[in-house]
Amino acid sequence: MESHEKGDLTEAAVITELKRRGIPVLIPFSDNQRYDLVLEAQNGRMQRMQVKTGWLSDGVIQFHTKSQHTNSQGNVYKHYDGDIDGFLVCVHELETLYLVYEDEFNSRITLRVETPDQPDASINWASDYTFDERWPP
Repeated sequence: MESHEKGDLTEAAVITELKRRGIPVLIPFSDNQRYDLVLEAQNGRMQRMQVKTGWLSDGVIQFHTKSQHTNSQGNVYKHYDGDIDGFLVCVHELETLYLVYEDEFNSRITLRVETPDQPDASINWASDYTFDERWPP
């Protein structure tokens, strides 16, 4: 599946899960925004969200925390730097949705689902980031 098609599939899956939970979802008119969706919390607060496809690798969920586009010089990567409030990470093989706020990490974050050989206090456990545990904000 092409990257853009996978992104469309992920957005559709995320919107379905949000609507199933009764969460109002706003979709920008064009692709010119840095966010994919805006969610309305029960208190009326709006949250700008970037939808990402996560993948499982060696007991860890990974996802891209920056955008990528191509120009005449090649691939260009850009961090979101305050342009969004958080990431909605859909991991298709786990059928799970995660919510990671942008201000919770510097440039990269992974979510661990399996216990590592060497325990570490700095591990970000995926179970702490499940959408239903973190919403509403």
